[in-house]
Amino acid sequence: MREKAIGKMVIIGIVIVIIIIAGVAGYYLTMPKTRLKDTLIMGTTDSVESCLDPARAYDFFGWEIIQSLGCGLVEYRAGATGSIDDIVPSLATSWDVSSDGLVWTFNLREGVKYDDGTEFNATHVKYTFDRGMGIADEDGPFVGIGYSDIIENVTVVSKYVVKFYLKIPFAAFLSLMACQASYIVDPAYAPMDSVVEYVEGNPRASHPMGLGPYKLKSWTRVGGKDDEIRLEANPNYWNATGGYPKTKNIIIKMYADSAGLATAMNALEIDIAFRQLSATDINSMKTNTNLRVWEGTGAFIQYLVLQEKYAPFNETKIRQAIGAAINRTTIVQTVFLGQAQKLYSMIPIGMFSHTDAFQTLGDPNYTLTRELLSEFGYNEANKLSFKLWYESSGHYPQSPQQAQALKASLEASGVISVTLDSADWASYREKRRNEEMEAFILGWYPDYIDPDDYIYPFVHSSGGSWLHHNYNSTQMDELIAWARGNTSTTVRSNLYAEIQDLLVEDCPLVPLYQGSAYAVTKTNVKGIYLDITQSWRHWMVYAEE
Repeated sequence: MREKAIGKMVIIGIVIVIIIIAGVAGYYLTMPKTRLKDTLIMGTTDSVESCLDPARAYDFFGWEIIQSLGCGLVEYRAGATGSIDDIVPSLATSWDVSSDGLVWTFNLREGVKYDDGTEFNATHVKYTFDRGMGIADEDGPFVGIGYSDIIENVTVVSKYVVKFYLKIPFAAFLSLMACQASYIVDPAYAPMDSVVEYVEGNPRASHPMGLGPYKLKSWTRVGGKDDEIRLEANPNYWNATGGYPKTKNIIIKMYADSAGLATAMNALEIDIAFRQLSATDINSMKTNTNLRVWEGTGAFIQYLVLQEKYAPFNETKIRQAIGAAINRTTIVQTVFLGQAQKLYSMIPIGMFSHTDAFQTLGDPNYTLTRELLSEFGYNEANKLSFKLWYESSGHYPQSPQQAQALKASLEASGVISVTLDSADWASYREKRRNEEMEAFILGWYPDYIDPDDYIYPFVHSSGGSWLHHNYNSTQMDELIAWARGNTSTTVRSNLYAEIQDLLVEDCPLVPLYQGSAYAVTKTNVKGIYLDITQSWRHWMVYAEE
């Protein structure tokens, strides 16, 4: 009798548990899910520099939009630290490399379609790289990075297999494939011999991609300047690592300056503010309970360019004298309120092979400055005078304040006199191309995560032509070639140490500071990753209603 009673009790207990579980499950199934906003508004002082064609586009904001409209063979995962393990499949599902490092084989993802429904295949990969290297736009990444110095040819093996034959065993090749310059274009929208430009009123004709998480819904320019860009989720998106866009619509509004951007963010007129808020605004917003300040890894650098076309900057010792008269502490502490780091190399802090090479010139060392300039007859009665240019339209953070601090630092030597001049970003770029500025401030965000990207585009006789500063060194070219063509991290580190020392010796450029990455949002915004790639992943950002 007892055993039967226990059996009945067990059965009753099981039934009760089932009822409870069913009730709980029903509750969770019927409870309202968190609703996400279908539209986010982002504010910036930035704009598209030239176009949205990877064959020419070579600017931070242009690449930000390209990343939302297109895809490459591989990509960096969100939160990347720069490790090779951070590179994950995208349009390629797998790859392998030959033992000599000269042949890369990529197996492509099947069933991927462009936003117009066209199916992606291996011929599009070959077309993309043949086109970019063929156009060879002098201000574009294919020249700046030197694709033609790396890639011999691209061969279609089958519909979904493609091989890259390299000229050198380029150590950073996989990272290069992850950058926006390597994004695949749709031949239907990308002429083989010309760049796709902005077409007023026709957003689809204004870019050659179509494999990304978003479509370009509209692109509005007023008076030749960007006013607003709208992105709309691509229904044909193949759902990459980051997933289908969490926010259907992204509206990007351009502001004339950081003050206007800060006002809009503080008034909660926008959901996100990204590039460029002042250090003062960022500190103030940290205390605003309606806002959240996001801080991430900074691989952005700013540097001074000395144009060797103009005397006396054609003299190495004059350039060294300038390099010795820079007070980085003032720039970092006074202008950026500690939100940056002093930089003594073109290779960023934290990247392998970085050294503080420029510390040998001092920070500052006015005695050295006066000694070097005295050899050319410059002194307190006969000062070295030149014009220092800076960008004035908000492309770089606090450019006017930087320039003022740099001027004060140089003039504190007692033997240098500086006159400041400025231009908006479009005019500034044109002046750089036309070699009109004798000394000017520029910045750099990484194309791919490797020291090569902070050296080749600036001081190699081919890649450095993008900078138009007339530096040319056979010794530098040889060192860069050796570093590019070696796969040993130890050997490459030693070569880049030599390169950094040679940069100090020749002083065509002077590193100033390394910035941190900041974004400010409403408190309900999530999904932001400010990692070493400096990439803004629109498709991962969302906000709860």
